This record gives sequence, C-alpha cells and structure tokens, in this order.
Amino acid sequence: YGFGAGCISVLGVKRMVGLLTWEPTKGRGHLEMVELGPLKALGWTMYAPPGLSERRLERRLRRGERALARAGVGRVILPQDFPWEDKLQVLRPVDVFPFWRGAADVLALGALDAENIPRNRGTAALSAPRLCPELEGAAQRLCPQVRGLLIDAPGGLDFAQYLQARYGLPVTPPSAGADVTVAFGEGGGRWGRSVELYPGGARGGLSLEAPELELPENCAGQVLALRWEQGEVRREDLAVTAAGI
Repeated sequence: YGFGAGCISVLGVKRMVGLLTWEPTKGRGHLEMVELGPLKALGWTMYAPPGLSERRLERRLRRGERALARAGVGRVILPQDFPWEDKLQVLRPVDVFPFWRGAADVLALGALDAENIPRNRGTAALSAPRLCPELEGAAQRLCPQVRGLLIDAPGGLDFAQYLQARYGLPVTPPSAGADVTVAFGEGGGRWGRSVELYPGGARGGLSLEAPELELPENCAGQVLALRWEQGEVRREDLAVTAAGI
C-alpha cells in the first residue's frame, strides 16, 4: 500500500492512519484502502453479528488491530458508533483534543458569537489547572479581538499583567466574571457558555468545522484533527457552529 495523504510522520518514521469500523452481520475482515474526504486510510471492518460471545468478539477485535498494525498503522479513526474503543490494546484512537486546544481562541470567539455578544465588547475566560502553551497562545491571539480576558489558572495574574503591558488589554479579576469560558482542564471557574477541552468535558453545544472541506459525517472531527496536525488546515479555514443557531 502507498502511504499517500494518510501518512503521519513521527520522528521521521512514516505511520499510516487506520480506520476501524464494524458491521452487525457475518463476514470476514480484510484490509482495504479507503478515502475519508481528503484523507486516505487503511481500513478494517470488524463483523460482530448479534449473539457473538464476548470472547469471540475480543478475538475479532484483536485480529483487526494486529492486521492494521502489521501494515504500519499506529493510530485509528473510529466511527461515532464504535462501541469497543476502551477495549483497544494495540492501536491508539485519534485524539481530537490537541486540535481543539490548539484552536481554543477560535472556540472562544465562536462562543461569543453564539451568545450574540460582539467580539470587541466581550470578555473571555481561559481556565486551566496550570498555565500551558495552548492557553498562552490562545490568550495572545484573543487580545486584539476581545474587550477583556480573564486568566483563571495558577500564575494567571502575572500572565494577565504581562498581556496588559504588551497589548493594553484590561486585567479582569475572577470576581468580575466573563461572558464565555474555555477550559483546558477540570476545576476552576466557569462563566457564561463554557467549552471544556478535556475528556468528559462539555463543549457548550459548539463544533469546529472546516466549511471548504468535504468530511465524512461519522468521523469528521477525527479527520479534521489529523488534517490540522498535518498542517493542511489553517486557523482561518475553521468555523464554529452552535446547536440551535
């Protein structure tokens, strides 16, 4: 198989991205190249008809993992309805959170839009268990676009004062609150519509999309995350959609 657009380079080593799907029917799994919009992946379908024992189900899952791994797959895209993600032992599911955290400023602005608050009149809170590069980057990109920022993290006051000195943006104390919150971890304050960028967190009804890309509906977020990782999607390509608006 050729690597094509589904190849990820890690420390100079090429790793293919896989797609692991399932069907509730009888059948035999096999490898095949599949196209997921702009991304090519090596696919394996796992057949799990009703009544299949837990032992046989796990054997089929492991067979699919090993086949993909032998073909050079390190990470797999999983459809939204894949029920055995927690049983994977060989392959790693594609993690969308680095993408979401990297686009935290886009989400903060989208949250203000969803609340019908003009960006230059809104205050955004960035909350985290500790300062991290994603929070700092989001804050610096937001400074020219919002009225105020609230940094809710240990060491956040010093960082907020640095932002004020560099960009002239007012330092907003937690007591003043904010219109929206983007959170990089559990704990900390939540003000207004909150977008939580960690496993189990609520996304405030918001989704990240790339309107110019045709993405497969049942795994669009993972494919978009990979394209972002590969540098094929830029910040200006992204749009935020909110349920109900």
